[in-house]
Amino acid sequence: MSLWYFLSDWFAGVPTHGALLKRVMINAGWAIVLLFAMMFFQVPAEYAAVVFYGVFVVNGVMIFVFHRQRQQMRD
Repeated sequence: MSLWYFLSDWFAGVPTHGALLKRVMINAGWAIVLLFAMMFFQVPAEYAAVVFYGVFVVNGVMIFVFHRQRQQMRD
């Protein structure tokens, strides 16, 4: 599977649950990689906490926008 397969739905015009799942998983994947890099370079825990909770915030906003888009499409 290529990276383009995972990113193909990122800018899709019609929001689907599959596209939302891919977006959330991509964000979580990047956060995990970043957290492991921060562990390797021994970055202070406060920065890791910002990344960890930032993923929840970003995904929450993305889910909210997704549901607003779907609601507007129904109207």
